[in-house]
Amino acid sequence: MAVDDAMSQVLWTRHFLSAQGMAIPTTTIHQDNKSMILLAKNGSTSSGKHTKHLDVHYYFVTDKIKKGEVKGEYCSTREMIMDFITKPLQGSTFTKMCEKY
Repeated sequence: MAVDDAMSQVLWTRHFLSAQGMAIPTTTIHQDNKSMILLAKNGSTSSGKHTKHLDVHYYFVTDKIKKGEVKGEYCSTREMIMDFITKPLQGSTFTKMCEKY
């Protein structure tokens, strides 16, 4: 799942639950892209010239992280539950996911 898709779903759910009067803790978005997590945490000063194309999306995500609404956490590609739901898995990977979830 792309970060933009995950972020929009997380923010909608947080807003909905907040409107119902619930206290919402920081939401963790699991990501298998370590570079994205570091960029979001450390800011554009930690990135190279290859990230100059980032604009509104970057600042939107970093703003949500600074406000404590969301955080990014690394999750190995092999452990991603969304892969189990959205991709055809075969053999031992499929069996492992079935047993785990």
